[in-house]
Amino acid sequence: MKTAFLTLATLLLAPLAVLTAADEPKQRAASAVPRLIYNDDGFNFLASGDNLAVKDLRAYLSRLRGTQVDMVAYCVAEGGYVTLYESDIADRLGTGIQTWDQAKLKLRRVVLNRQRLRDEAGDYIGAVFSILREMKLPAVASIRMNDAHMSSDPTGPLAGQFWKKHPEWRLGAPYGYYASCLTYAVPEVRDYLRRIVQEIIAKFPDIAGIELDGMRSPFFFKPADGVKNAPMMTELIRQIRSDLDIAARAKGRSRYLLRVNVPRTPELALESGMDVAAWKRDGLVDGISPGCYNADFQPAIESWRKLPGNPLPVHAYVNCSPASAMYLSLEQYRAAAANAYSAGADGVYLFNFPCLDELSALLPRPVDQPAMPPPDFRAQCWHPDLAQSRQALRELGDAVALARKDKHYLFYTGSRTDYRHYTQDMAFMDRAIAKPAELSFRCYDGRNAKEITLKLKTAGVTTREQFSFTLNGRPVPPNRIRRLHASGGRDARIHSVVLQPYSQFVFNLSHDMLRRGENQLTVTPDEKEPDLTGKIDLVEMELLLRY
Repeated sequence: MKTAFLTLATLLLAPLAVLTAADEPKQRAASAVPRLIYNDDGFNFLASGDNLAVKDLRAYLSRLRGTQVDMVAYCVAEGGYVTLYESDIADRLGTGIQTWDQAKLKLRRVVLNRQRLRDEAGDYIGAVFSILREMKLPAVASIRMNDAHMSSDPTGPLAGQFWKKHPEWRLGAPYGYYASCLTYAVPEVRDYLRRIVQEIIAKFPDIAGIELDGMRSPFFFKPADGVKNAPMMTELIRQIRSDLDIAARAKGRSRYLLRVNVPRTPELALESGMDVAAWKRDGLVDGISPGCYNADFQPAIESWRKLPGNPLPVHAYVNCSPASAMYLSLEQYRAAAANAYSAGADGVYLFNFPCLDELSALLPRPVDQPAMPPPDFRAQCWHPDLAQSRQALRELGDAVALARKDKHYLFYTGSRTDYRHYTQDMAFMDRAIAKPAELSFRCYDGRNAKEITLKLKTAGVTTREQFSFTLNGRPVPPNRIRRLHASGGRDARIHSVVLQPYSQFVFNLSHDMLRRGENQLTVTPDEKEPDLTGKIDLVEMELLLRY
């Protein structure tokens, strides 16, 4: 048994030989700009079942075969800091925990599975990268620069000793949930991240490079200090770039990639301390994925294209759900990707896509059934059919083909104002002011659609209140509008975002009513209840295209 164990570990984790001149074309191909980047948080697999083994990991990753995914960003370290690999610098996930409270049953499974894979293959993350290399899928090791998960459990497995020992290094109020994040104004914090990067490249020299995930979470300095302290972050990026270049030369490689996930606009990134313009000017990074924590159907790609300097690939960061907490359907993934490409994105970055499996885990199944593949979660309640959603991996890399596929756009879904983490497309009308509301939205592919349907909810209204609408300056005829009303509103028991009693207006649009690109729907309150005060929220605008 011992001999077999050593053989398997050797096969899984043997380092790549130094590249020769003959290998260099393959290396260049692996470094080409990807079209579809697939992020995996590293926990999804570990939580999928008890007593997982390398064969289960292989089955899990094999689902990427035959898809359009051409790069995997696999999370290897949390911002607490704990690691999923066998680190000599940071605490490994689950270090020092001897007994578990029943409330942490799922986390216990994650920790035990990581340890099982360590015992079988030497290193869970090492096994991941070895299998992806067998599949000829380039991989970057993703490091969460700040992650507030430990906020809800400061003594749990996600809270490493580096974080625990230095409460004075935390951001604190007024960041709320993100108060537990560490400030990068402290040299030791910046140095810690740098040493983690150095260790990862030393342990896994065959990977394509490093991803710094600045979106989990995008809070690095005290309020109002981001712009002032941005040179600190730039110097850290410069040092990491130098470290990667030194490691690449030592391995006979041309370059290790350095990618960074950043807030959705250059201004918001700079406000958080990330001067992407400086990185771009000096050629420090090989790509960025700007976005927000909810699914963004109107990515600000144009603003990134205006930055001067060296070419910089931009991938639209698309999360797996809007703020309303339902997972995206296949048609919604198509819409988000189509708008990203039309705005000028080089590709799409799928964050949390494997989390679709979390719903599959809700279905009971025989205890002797393998964990992989998970059972398909067919549409239940307001969730989409995840068997269809997974088809997105076979479609989103082809911008041309997307143009004639059915799409479902989501706009004005936000109910948060954490500007670095959520979109700001929120709209309302103040009852005290007789002023129309203007809602902008994008669509580039409506010209050839056979059916165009627009939907909008007006929340906090009665049926006696009346509204009129114009689209791109033209009145929408009443015969093209259907009004539905939910007198009970919407309850958190069936949906995570509560709405007051609301009316949904359904618009049947003709082709000439919809512009390519920017559109604007204007909502005018014609009749209001005289005794009601407050706001009328305009939420959950949907655009459906059928071809």
